[in-house]
Amino acid sequence: MGGLETYVRELLPALLARDERLEITVFVTAAGRDALAQEPWAGRVRFQTPGILRVPAMKALAELTVVGRLADAAGAQIVHSIAMIGPVRSRAASVVTLADVIWLREPDAVPALTRLLWRTAVPLGARHARRVITLSEASRREISEDLGLDPSRIDVVPLGPGAAVAGEATDEAELRARHGLGDGPIVLTSSAHSPHKNVGALIEAMPAVREAVPGAVLVVPGNVTEHTRGLEARAAELGLGSGVVFAGWVSAADLEGLYGAAACFAFPSRHEGFGLPVLEAMSRGVPVACANASALLEVAGDAALFFSPDRPDELAAAVTRVLQDASLAETLRNSGRERAATFSWDRVAEETHAVYAKALAG
Repeated sequence: MGGLETYVRELLPALLARDERLEITVFVTAAGRDALAQEPWAGRVRFQTPGILRVPAMKALAELTVVGRLADAAGAQIVHSIAMIGPVRSRAASVVTLADVIWLREPDAVPALTRLLWRTAVPLGARHARRVITLSEASRREISEDLGLDPSRIDVVPLGPGAAVAGEATDEAELRARHGLGDGPIVLTSSAHSPHKNVGALIEAMPAVREAVPGAVLVVPGNVTEHTRGLEARAAELGLGSGVVFAGWVSAADLEGLYGAAACFAFPSRHEGFGLPVLEAMSRGVPVACANASALLEVAGDAALFFSPDRPDELAAAVTRVLQDASLAETLRNSGRERAATFSWDRVAEETHAVYAKALAG
């Protein structure tokens, strides 16, 4: 589940390491339990898989109602809902992580039925929570404005530097051969295939990039959606051919290999609650060009080359500069590593623990 899954996988062990007295029960679907079962910390938490979570349409209702009762039955002092929807009734103090309200501000970000459900469920849970955690000052402002929450109840806890570096990385030559990437520079982007992620702007920019840097190829990993089909069609209309490769879902080792092979990481998203892929690229020493939008300015700091997400010409110019200017690319590599190093999951655990204390204090 992208950034949300990274959040869970990195926050839980950091919390356990910070406070050995902490006892954690994870309410999760069977698939989620299986996905987490091999984590080295899995034996230190209890997994519960309530039957109601087997019914997809009931998950939001369960988070509003059943999870609070389950937390009470488990003797919990805190119930931390990490996916936007918290319980409306529980003896435990409710803390809700609300990463953003993109689903309210970007109509195409989620299906219409999901948005309708969230418009009811998310504000209910947030208003009953003692504390709301979000990931950036930009999101804090938008949540306060859109949900009518007092900003003093919202704590900003920026994330860590993304997923840890995978133990193994697929060899670059193998990736180039498998995906037909040729031998030119690779421009990598990594995000869900959703309209607000704005990968379409990258597609529009690539003819100019390839004119300036022949052989440059854009690699777009990620699960295929209906939006992907539209992106593929537009790339074909522009005659990009092998200049854009939709790689589909890739393993952690393959993604690691793509980071290692990339000459530039481009992130054109119009709206982000945080922007983990930017930090993941920076921590791996990939020069980053990203949109000057929402939380990305906070996350990237002065370690990226910015462009307007609504200007494919600016995007093309930024990517081309990174590919052509070796000195600039090296500067971005170094500043990116330094920037990513200022974010840590230990700090996230410390600040989250502090939020728990505030929630318990009422």
